[in-house]
Amino acid sequence: MTVTVLAVVSALSPPHMLLFGMVAIGTAFAAASASPRGVLAVGCYAFAAAFAVSTWQGMLGTTDQILRLLLVAAIIPISWVIAAHLRLLLRETAEAAGERGMLAAIVEQATDAIIVLHLDGTVLKWNAGAENLYGYRAAEMVGEKFSRVLPPERLPYYERSLAEVTGGENTIVDEAPRIRSDGTTFLVSIASAPIRDESGEVIAVAATERDITATKRRETEERQALERTAQAVRMESLGQLAGGVAHDFNNLLAIILNYADFLTEEVTADGRRDLDRIRDAAGRARSLTSQLLLFARQEPTQVENVDLNEVVSSSSELLSRSIGTNIRLVCRTHGQPLPVRANRGRLDQILLNLVINARDAMPDGGLVVVGTDRTADGGARLSVTDTGCGMTAEVRDRLFEPFFTTKPADQGTGLGLATVYGIVEDAGGHIGVESSPGAGTTFTIELPRADGPAPEAAGTSVTGPSPGRGEHVVVLEDEDFVRDAVIRILRENGFRTTVLHEQDPAAAVLDDAALLIADIELRHSSGPEVAARLRRHHPGLRVLFMSGYSERDLRDRYQLDGSARIMPKPFTAVELLAAVGDTLASTAGRRG
Repeated sequence: MTVTVLAVVSALSPPHMLLFGMVAIGTAFAAASASPRGVLAVGCYAFAAAFAVSTWQGMLGTTDQILRLLLVAAIIPISWVIAAHLRLLLRETAEAAGERGMLAAIVEQATDAIIVLHLDGTVLKWNAGAENLYGYRAAEMVGEKFSRVLPPERLPYYERSLAEVTGGENTIVDEAPRIRSDGTTFLVSIASAPIRDESGEVIAVAATERDITATKRRETEERQALERTAQAVRMESLGQLAGGVAHDFNNLLAIILNYADFLTEEVTADGRRDLDRIRDAAGRARSLTSQLLLFARQEPTQVENVDLNEVVSSSSELLSRSIGTNIRLVCRTHGQPLPVRANRGRLDQILLNLVINARDAMPDGGLVVVGTDRTADGGARLSVTDTGCGMTAEVRDRLFEPFFTTKPADQGTGLGLATVYGIVEDAGGHIGVESSPGAGTTFTIELPRADGPAPEAAGTSVTGPSPGRGEHVVVLEDEDFVRDAVIRILRENGFRTTVLHEQDPAAAVLDDAALLIADIELRHSSGPEVAARLRRHHPGLRVLFMSGYSERDLRDRYQLDGSARIMPKPFTAVELLAAVGDTLASTAGRRG
C-alpha cells in the first residue's frame, strides 16, 4: 500500500522532482516486519512500480530511469539483511524469554529453598520451597534481612560466608542450623554462588538450601545401631572368654575349698585360722566368677513382673546412705506403673552399681538423678545422671569390658559395670551411656514391657546333706584333684565309690550303682553323652551332673530338661552331699 501510494504521487509529480525516490522507502519500511520474504516481495513490487512510473513519464531508456531503478534495486538487499537480522533478534529474544520463564517456573516449583540475597543480606527472591521450609511467605521475607532465620550464634559464620560469595567464591556448607517461623530449629545443607551482571560484577547472591534434619537423624540412629552391634559382638566375645575363664577358676576353687576343709582337723588352731583366710579368699574368688558368668549372661535367674518405679522408690534410702552426705540424690519416677520382666535383686544391683559409679565420679560432691520413664514402644527406661567429671570417648568405648577400670587397683575389680551390662542384656534390654569430660555422665537402660507369667526357674532343690548308707556312687571327672576330692568326701560320709573313665566306661562297675556323678565338659566327649550310653544298659541309673559353666548354657547346649540335675562348681562338701542326697531321694533320675 505504501509503495502504491508513493508510486501514484511520483507519477503525478513532474519528472524532474525528487519525489520519485520515495518509492524506494516502501522497501525500507518492509524491513521493520522482520520478514525477509516480505522485503523481497515489496522490493520487487517497488522496482516494477518505479519502472512503470518512469516509463509513463517518458524516461524509458534514459539515464534518469536507470539511476532511479538502480536506487530501488540497491535498497532491496539492504532491507532484506535488516529484516533477516531483526527476525534473528526477535527469535533469540523469544527464546531467552521462554528460558527465563522456564527457569522462573523451575525455581518457583523446586522443593529446595532457593533464595536470592542482595549483597547486604536483604532477601530479593524467596521461592515456594523456601516458604514450605521456613514457614514464612515470600511477602513476609522479601525486603527483610536473611539473618532473621538464623540462630544468634551462627551470625559470625553467616557473615563470613556472605563475604566470601560477594567476593566471587562459591561456597558449600554441609550442615547449618536454621529457625522456622514457629521457633523450631532444623538443619540444612547450603550451596551458594554469586550472581553477576553483563560486565561480570557481582550484584547478588543465590543460595540453595535443603532440609537434612531427617537424614542427619537417620544417620545418627544408624551409627548408634552400628556402634551397639559392634559393642554387642565385642561383648559377646568377651562373654565367651569370661565363661571359659570362670569354668577353669571354678575347678581350681573346688580344689582349694575342699582341700582346705580336709586340712581343718589336721592342723593347729593357728593353722585353722590360716585355712579360714584361704576359704574366705576362695569365697571372694567364687563371687567374682559368679559375676563373670553374669556378665557372660550364663548365670540362671528367676524373673518376675516388677514395677520399675517401685524398685527406684524402695531403693532410694539405701542409695542415699551409699553415696555420702556431700552428694544429693533425686529420684523422679514416671506417673504410671512401669512393669518389666526381670530379677528384682539384680535390678537393685544395677541401681547400686550405677549410683556408686556416679559417687566415685564426684569426689567433691554433686547431684545424682535417678529417673524412670516410658519408651516410645511402651517399654521402660531407667536413667542415672551425675554431675561428675565425665569420661573420654576412649574410656566410654571400653566401659563395660570386664576388669577394665580407671580406679586404683585397691578400689575396684572392674566388674561392676560389666555385671550391669550382663544383667541388662539378659533381661532383653540395652544400655547406653552419654558422657564427655567435665560434663557429667548419663546411663540409660531400656527394658521391654512385662508380658505374661514369670517362668519357673530350673535348678536343683536341695534337701540338706545326709550321710550315705553304703550306696554305690560312680564318679566320672577328668580333673584329677576334683575327682579325688569328690571321692574322698563321699567315702568319708558312708558311700562306696568307683572311678569311671570316659574312654572306657566299664559296664560291670554299674551293676549295683545307685548314682553316676559326671562332669559335663570332658576332654573327649561329654557327661550327657556318656550317661546316655550307660543308661541303655542301666535305664534306672540316677545321674548328677556337675560343671563350672552356666547351668542355662549347658541345658541349651546339651538339650537337658528340667529333670536333669546340675551341681555348680565350686562346691563344698556340704553342697555335694546335699545334691547327692537330693538326687538319690528323687524318682526323676529313674527316667531315661
